[in-house]
Amino acid sequence: MRYFGIVVVLLLGCSAAIEHGLDEPAANEVVTSLERAGISASKGRDEGGDGFVISVAKADVVRSMELLRSLGLPRGRRTGFGEVYKQSGLLPTPTEERAKYVEALSGEIVKTLETVDGVVSARVHLVLPEPEPLAMDGKPRVPAQAAVLLKTRAGASPIAEPDVRKLVAGAVPGLDPAAVAVVFTSGAESPGPAVGLVSLGPMRMTANSRNVLVGVGATAGVLLAALAGLVLAMVRRLRATGAVNAVQGRGDAGGASPTASS
Repeated sequence: MRYFGIVVVLLLGCSAAIEHGLDEPAANEVVTSLERAGISASKGRDEGGDGFVISVAKADVVRSMELLRSLGLPRGRRTGFGEVYKQSGLLPTPTEERAKYVEALSGEIVKTLETVDGVVSARVHLVLPEPEPLAMDGKPRVPAQAAVLLKTRAGASPIAEPDVRKLVAGAVPGLDPAAVAVVFTSGAESPGPAVGLVSLGPMRMTANSRNVLVGVGATAGVLLAALAGLVLAMVRRLRATGAVNAVQGRGDAGGASPTASS
């Protein structure tokens, strides 16, 4: 039964790839989200390139893509200090060094915000303070500022605005929480309620996929039964023809015996 199900899926092309080139954490997040919504998904190596590919049943492709879009998945690869400074130039200019630092710091804050359950995606823009060399009071010429855009799941309030301000201000030197602007946006509604997975032998799948496979299996069974009946009828016909020929052969031999003896 297991091999029959696998052969049916492969021959009929019942699965379709919906994501390519994902790193393993992103692929695992996509598969987990789909499974929670009742959509059976598989993860495999992408033969056409690096990373992983995510496949679902063809009947679930549209719903899977709508669900991933509403959840903001897969997330883009975030760059932090490790990624930005991994391939640092030998002699970067002060401007390049400052830009890299801002990019890396923003990326680290984005990573932290996106770990909050219910946050679909985050964007962070930072303005670091610029000191004024001639200022007697030590105040910077341009104070530190930040702008944060958070996209959350529909109907969810995963984190309060004051907490976002505190988190960002705590990561940027000289940044006052009051100087952090926070904007929330709501993601698209999920495409319908979750559908439970059902079992078909050793496999787990949605009810639609099970119905497709059951229909294919029933059709294949009917065709095999018809083929077996046809083969059996041909065998019987051949046996009957052989028996008639044998009887005729014995009759011809018996009729020829008196002639031969005379």
